[in-house]
Amino acid sequence: MAEPRILIVPTHPGVQYHFCRSGLPIGFLGHWDQFQYWRPKPDNVWNVLPTFEDAHLDYGPDDFAKLLDDPEIGWPDRFDLAWLMFNWQWKLFRERPGKKLYRVCKHAELEKHEWEDLFSREGWRVVSFYPNTVDWLREHMKVEVPYVPLGLDPSAYGPWEGLSSPKDEQVVLSIIHSYRERGWHFKSYTEAMRDLPHRHVDHLDESQEKVSYDDLQTLLRRSRVYLHDGEQEYTITLIEALMTGMPIVSFRIPGIERYVVHGVNGFVGDDAKSIREHCRLLLDDDALAERMGRESRAMALRDYHEARWASDWKRLLTDFAGT
Repeated sequence: MAEPRILIVPTHPGVQYHFCRSGLPIGFLGHWDQFQYWRPKPDNVWNVLPTFEDAHLDYGPDDFAKLLDDPEIGWPDRFDLAWLMFNWQWKLFRERPGKKLYRVCKHAELEKHEWEDLFSREGWRVVSFYPNTVDWLREHMKVEVPYVPLGLDPSAYGPWEGLSSPKDEQVVLSIIHSYRERGWHFKSYTEAMRDLPHRHVDHLDESQEKVSYDDLQTLLRRSRVYLHDGEQEYTITLIEALMTGMPIVSFRIPGIERYVVHGVNGFVGDDAKSIREHCRLLLDDDALAERMGRESRAMALRDYHEARWASDWKRLLTDFAGT
């Protein structure tokens, strides 16, 4: 059976990178150099646009619509399906022919009437890698959608060096873009980190020096603790920290217990005081940090391995495309 040919519209850099590592033949509706700093282009991906131009950074739905209408792009004839993520991408393809897979993150990305519209249409498939979203769609839309947990290449992460790295690198690390603007527990984070060695990486903060993918992996290896926050149960970087073998501290958010088992591979806190105490403990107790880091790595190898991720996607997409 032939592997399906997939068209992907530029989306979250980390998500698209790990999806493209499925090894399937993928056409990128743009040019990957736009994201080269974030993640390297896998060999199985080809660029639809011959070169990258700065103007591509400002592309919106209307610009991508023009690309799709260009006969040289070849949608849908050259492809078996499109892999989509953001709500504007579902709307971009809503009336277009061909098969479309909507990889939904947050159920709130679409209004309920839009979900009803999507599920009423032929040629659409919905998949999520967030259990909370799968549960919401089951409860509120009476629809079962496949759950595909994120998967990472174990050889790309770790081994964790947080006990032996230089002291100035043994910090509490967090990697969250637009953290201040998004809010969440940012004020509590600021209070909790007072006088603790810490580093926060925000790829969209122009005042920060940019961190390449290789340097990001180095930061994960050498930092002492990973601190997680978010509106969803996990982020890609949380799974990357688990695969690196880091002890984790997280604010309490819905579903976090699937990834941070309190007292096993880290701690979950409710406020600045508890977060600070948990981080302080892991900064001071080598044996505890080492044990919890081993548990994180074991969890990631068991639940978030790239081999399973790639297998799941190949099975789902081949079945959907009918190739």
